[in-house]
Amino acid sequence: MKKLTLIISFLVLHLASANDTVTQRDHYDLWPRIPFNIVGANLCEFRSAYSQTRSQYISEMVTHAETLLYAGDFNPASTLLQFNAMYERNLTYAKKGLGVTLESTFKAYLEEYYRDLRPRKRKLSLKYLTPLDTLINNALRGQVIRNISQQDTDKIDLFAFGTYSMSPRCNGNIVVTVSIINRDGYTKEYIGQGPANTVMSQIASRVFEDYQRTKFPSRIKIGNRYITLIGGLNESIDSTMYLEEAKTICETLGGRLPTGQEYKMINSYGSWSGGITLGRKIWAMNFPDVFVPYFERSPVRTYSQVNDRNYYYTCIK
Repeated sequence: MKKLTLIISFLVLHLASANDTVTQRDHYDLWPRIPFNIVGANLCEFRSAYSQTRSQYISEMVTHAETLLYAGDFNPASTLLQFNAMYERNLTYAKKGLGVTLESTFKAYLEEYYRDLRPRKRKLSLKYLTPLDTLINNALRGQVIRNISQQDTDKIDLFAFGTYSMSPRCNGNIVVTVSIINRDGYTKEYIGQGPANTVMSQIASRVFEDYQRTKFPSRIKIGNRYITLIGGLNESIDSTMYLEEAKTICETLGGRLPTGQEYKMINSYGSWSGGITLGRKIWAMNFPDVFVPYFERSPVRTYSQVNDRNYYYTCIK
């Protein structure tokens, strides 16, 4: 028991020092231009080429040549070369403008998440610094802003660039990676795979969650007072099999477990506005009570009234 107490004390001191040195941001401006100028390997062609031995490939070409001979083509080698060149031209034409499509659909999906989920305070915004007339005139000419000055980079928090490649399954899908970089050079990486018109919905969803989801500590108003959500020892939502353990950890962190009314308000704020969406989990309160959010009329129950022994919790101050 003494050893456990020492470990908890060490973690608390470590977390406290981390909180002193890291300042959480409550808003980020993202530069809307996301260049996809880097094209990765065509994984479909890569897989096709390396799935055959040299003899298998030659045998396939011979079969194609024989088919052309039977069809009356007396120079099948030249015809095969022409078909191959036509195929390459089609690939090049099909990829034309794909980068612009990926950028545009990412921004559209991100905005859609904000419209649908409607967080109380938006934490991630797209921001142009170019004068409005320049943006409109470029759009009328079918052009985009391709450069940004050093002076402008000091006014933006986040920048992004992406790469794409053809899916290894050869089904018309693409694999997309997006890197988001802050001004200090730290990056977050995202990957998605799917049809070109929808693949960015996966990445936009993860970006929205990363920047908009509640991060601890989070301060919310309840009535005429404020409470601060501090999570558990991991600085996030935690779980335990014992109600008393949750209470002890909160006291160790200088906090306490929420009351039933506080849990209701935390749930009302939700995960996108500084609170927590409680969902269908069982939440710890002071022994012997638990909070069951889907029992709307009387969510506060004793632990013996619920068929669950895994309790989630967040400490508050």
